[in-house]
Amino acid sequence: MKLGTYKNLNLGKSAPTKVTKEEVDSELTKLLQSKVSYNTKNGKSQIGDTVNIDYEGFLDGVPFEGGKSEHYDLELGSHSFIPGFEEGLVGFEANSDVDVNVTFPSEYHAPSLAGKAVVFKCHIHEVKTRVEAKLNDDFAREFGLESADALVKELERQMNAKKQNDADNEYLAKLIKEIVDHSEVEIEPDMVEKRTDEIIKYLEQNIGQYGMDINAYLSMSGQTMETLKEQAKAQATSAVKSDLVIAEIAAIEGIVADDAEINATFEQYKNQYGLDNEEFEKFKKANIENLAHDLVTRKVIDLLIKNNN
Repeated sequence: MKLGTYKNLNLGKSAPTKVTKEEVDSELTKLLQSKVSYNTKNGKSQIGDTVNIDYEGFLDGVPFEGGKSEHYDLELGSHSFIPGFEEGLVGFEANSDVDVNVTFPSEYHAPSLAGKAVVFKCHIHEVKTRVEAKLNDDFAREFGLESADALVKELERQMNAKKQNDADNEYLAKLIKEIVDHSEVEIEPDMVEKRTDEIIKYLEQNIGQYGMDINAYLSMSGQTMETLKEQAKAQATSAVKSDLVIAEIAAIEGIVADDAEINATFEQYKNQYGLDNEEFEKFKKANIENLAHDLVTRKVIDLLIKNNN
């Protein structure tokens, strides 16, 4: 490898702008919405209420695929269902059985249902009213803070810290790319192949959390397996080059992860996850190489940030 210049580069490091009051207010609104609660309503449903329902859709008297669910919470007026469905559930009490007649939009994504008149047979288990959370000291105490003012200040601090972290990551990516682009790096094909497989495997695990397999993902994103692999290979090539450059800088600068650092970090993990001795030893054995690599990488990153602008 012929390593390019990695010190005294001037790429325009700049401090991020501070968060505005409007940004803080927006996050506060999201936080309050996350703590909304519901009270059971002994009366007829109306727009703004939430109904817990079972429903099944029928086209010409036959159930259609994807048209059935049980104990589904639906906010009336949220426009999350096709036009007419939510309105058809207004004015009913709990334990009501309701037939909702609607017509799917002509541009509906499922051709077999587009423009078709259907009936949804619904059972209302419960009608609930929404109780908005209020920004006060009691609300703040749910987050371990003593007052609403302290909560606002802590939220502002976290948002500014995130902006700084995002700016640091953006600068670091630009810095490493600059060094890689001005270095001569030879990479083994099997290294790229291995990293490509890891990227695709990670994607499969990620989308699997949402009940989706790779074929469904490809269909939804308009890709083929070939184009996905090409993208993953490009990412893998860039990542491998970056790893090799970081390793070369570490070698030149004599940067290592010593046993004391490694053991101290593992002890933090042990306490954090409450591992017993047997679990801890297995975890340590499985992750020691990755941890050592991560510690060295962090040290190199600190060096790069300190010695460049």
